[in-house]
Amino acid sequence: MTQIGRITLVVATLAALLAGCGSSGPTAQNVVDALGPLFPVGNQRDNTGTCEPTGCEQLITTDAVSVYQWPDEDAAVSFATGLGDVVQQIGPFVLSYAGTEQQLTPRGARAAFAARVRTLLDG
Repeated sequence: MTQIGRITLVVATLAALLAGCGSSGPTAQNVVDALGPLFPVGNQRDNTGTCEPTGCEQLITTDAVSVYQWPDEDAAVSFATGLGDVVQQIGPFVLSYAGTEQQLTPRGARAAFAARVRTLLDG
């Protein structure tokens, strides 16, 4: 293989690897969109600005649930630790039912939401 051939191969390999960057899975918005058909989530608000200082990547709040997206599972576990049964941590996501209206979300809907997030993460 010539020097130009090797350089071309290296550049092509790097381009292929970099093309996958940033597409590592669903976003908090994708999660909320997938939950709507299971149970009415209600008024959606992008509150990412309120959680970015803590390291979260996205926060979508609805009447039924708030979905926090963290950079990785460790960050999500760290956030959820100590918050009790008002949150469910699934992969890099934390589903929160801490809001007044969110506390009214039925346990069955919460279980369905968690199952749907697991399905999304499994691809």
